Amino acid sequence: MNWRTLLPLALLATGCSSPPNEVVPFRDGALRAPTYTQAADYCSAKGATPRWLGRAPAESGVLFQCN
Repeated sequence: MNWRTLLPLALLATGCSSPPNEVVPFRDGALRAPTYTQAADYCSAKGATPRWLGRAPAESGVLFQCN
């Protein structure tokens, strides 16, 4: 194999091996998660309970805060 074949394969493997950041700060102290379950898991890992703020813009997940 030459480097032109190995380079795209290496880049693909590197990009696929890093997990995406599921919970991101959104605005005004709100957080966004793709699902309610991920939001609840995030808050319970911090010893808090989620307070639901509604759907994220463009149906991209849920907005919440950990209380």
